[in-house]
Amino acid sequence: MLVNLFYAFVSYILISWPREILRNSAAKVFSTSKGIKNVQLLNPIRYIDPIGILAFAFFDFGWTRSPLIDYPKAKKKDLFFYSLFGIVSSFLLFLVYGIIARYANNAMLFRILYTSAKWSLTYAFISILPIPPLDNTRMILAFLPSKYYEWYLKFNFYGVIFMIGLLVLWILPMIMHPFVIIITNVTNFIIFGNW
Repeated sequence: MLVNLFYAFVSYILISWPREILRNSAAKVFSTSKGIKNVQLLNPIRYIDPIGILAFAFFDFGWTRSPLIDYPKAKKKDLFFYSLFGIVSSFLLFLVYGIIARYANNAMLFRILYTSAKWSLTYAFISILPIPPLDNTRMILAFLPSKYYEWYLKFNFYGVIFMIGLLVLWILPMIMHPFVIIITNVTNFIIFGNW
């Protein structure tokens, strides 16, 4: 049990921290917004969400702690692309971890990379759900009038509670189960070459 939690923790760091580094690197190139800054980029613990990591460990899907954004200062265009970069970063990490896992000779390294690949792809898909604090809600917010920012910030807190409620009531695991099977098959195809 403790060994499984160790693998889950390492994989979780590998899907969350590099994702934010990639996202912020892309944002620095394409964004001019002062509202989108990640001052804790070098702190991998900053992106750990306790419920999200447990969801990944027990259900093979979950989420990380969202980045800090000053919504009133953030430009809508930058907000959209910043969120899009997060989803794209997860897809890229899936491919990188999957390809490296294919050639890994060490069983422990393979297990970590395999799990990281699968969870990166899962996180990319779950980020598309329109539930705060996931990336898709910030993409939608980019198209709403500025007066909805305050509403979003309030709903952002309740969105996390809503996700926990869906998890506890077993609704989210039931919805995600078919997707997790497909994602596992895609991961197996990238790593092993078979479906």
